[in-house]
Amino acid sequence: MSINEDDDPRFAYLEWLAIEARLLRIELYGDEYWADKQLTPCGTFAGDFHVGQGDWRDRPQPSTRAELVLRTVGAMPKYPAD
Repeated sequence: MSINEDDDPRFAYLEWLAIEARLLRIELYGDEYWADKQLTPCGTFAGDFHVGQGDWRDRPQPSTRAELVLRTVGAMPKYPAD
């Protein structure tokens, strides 16, 4: 099976998440030194979304949110109507 990473929202979402996390670390910690550090808060209200409800594989997979999130933030390309 061949995957075209250029057109697949899952790969675009992964790239977007990485950049978003990097920029958020700079915003929160105030220095580009922290940009590539793997600082991730633990114990926030969002933590249970992935691990608090049993096995994450039994819930909707992250890839199912890719296009929705990218559309919501305006990162999905707008193709002309056919």
